[in-house]
Amino acid sequence: MTSPRISLLLILISSVVLFVNGCKSSEEFSGYSYDPEGVTETTDKEIESQNKRTIGFRDDGVWISNEFSGSRVNDVVRVAAGHYELRIRPEISPINNSPWYGFQVWADDSTEVTLDLTYTDGRHRYRPDISYDGGESWSKADSTLYIRDRENGKGRITLDIGTEPVWISAQVPQTTREFRQWSDEIALNPFVQRSVAGTSHQGRPVYQLKISEYSDEPVKGVILIYGRQHPPEIPGYLTGLFFIEELISDSELAKQFREYFDVWAFPMMNPDGADNGHWRANAAGIDLNRDWQYFNQPETAAVRNAILPLQNRSDRKVFYAIDFHSTGQTIFYPILEEIDTFPHLFTYRWLDGIREKLPDLEVNVEPFPTDSPIAKNWSHFTFGIDAVTYEVWDNLPKDELEQLGVQSAQLFMEMMIEEFEKEMK
Repeated sequence: MTSPRISLLLILISSVVLFVNGCKSSEEFSGYSYDPEGVTETTDKEIESQNKRTIGFRDDGVWISNEFSGSRVNDVVRVAAGHYELRIRPEISPINNSPWYGFQVWADDSTEVTLDLTYTDGRHRYRPDISYDGGESWSKADSTLYIRDRENGKGRITLDIGTEPVWISAQVPQTTREFRQWSDEIALNPFVQRSVAGTSHQGRPVYQLKISEYSDEPVKGVILIYGRQHPPEIPGYLTGLFFIEELISDSELAKQFREYFDVWAFPMMNPDGADNGHWRANAAGIDLNRDWQYFNQPETAAVRNAILPLQNRSDRKVFYAIDFHSTGQTIFYPILEEIDTFPHLFTYRWLDGIREKLPDLEVNVEPFPTDSPIAKNWSHFTFGIDAVTYEVWDNLPKDELEQLGVQSAQLFMEMMIEEFEKEMK
């Protein structure tokens, strides 16, 4: 018979071995091929804070400003009369190539300006959105206004301006202000509870939306939704909002879905990055979607701490997790087929259904192993579930974003109801 002291010693040794193995696994993973070196080292780093100011060229009567939330232009240099170079730098370097920009430009009199967008540690990626009415309405710049120099990694915008500021942005801005307005509307539903899961480095709230309608079911399923870990990835973020809106709609399908499922959503996980016009990181220079092992950052730690109580609830069973992002194509990144998940191969079956419902939309797939510290993999390891990184094309028009969000949500609900009935009935 083993003595209590020896048993305790064996437990301690086992714990140390597991801890060391866990550390070794993380050190061996150095990020994806497109990641900068050391991206999975998620302790705080020093960032370059943007200097907010309006830069004027009095002789030309032209003014360029970044004095608003979600903007980014670090410096402006006059090339010639009416021709300006806007220099844009990331919050930290090296960094993934998601070069966000946002600014206002106006003139004392009507004139034409040429604006060259140049980048430090990045290449031009996003076709500009332009607003002539103070940010109320936006349109993508066409070839008469905008060219992309792929050889030199620059963008050029040529347009007529006057005394009213023209807003130019890498995507239509979606700051914490817009999110708060959207979530105010969502929270009017009696079955939607908005709470603060935690706060960011700069004290902004990281909100949780809990969608939970009364049900006679003794055990309900739970769907986890993450979003906006990377500030510029607004198309994926908006698709996620449309997706959530469909889950809380008055349709008979949504009502039946809510009888069986709760939704725990964190649609705006990087509020500091969104408001500060960051390319990728939070206010501590960290890619939040590489901090899902040690949780060094307050944003990821807040979300983890909000979710973990589900492990101990007998009346809830986590079924699935979705993490919304954007990239150069609409693509699903599922877990490898040979890895055992619940529900079995759900992502692949869901994707097949989306392709059938939206035959004109190209949706690609690229499976990945689970050896990276990202939200999808943490959800899988914590609950044994299937999960997906849901990426939306950078330039997908808003009406198609809405269609994708709505149609994929409808199919998701249909399939999840089937899974619930199969598993729980």
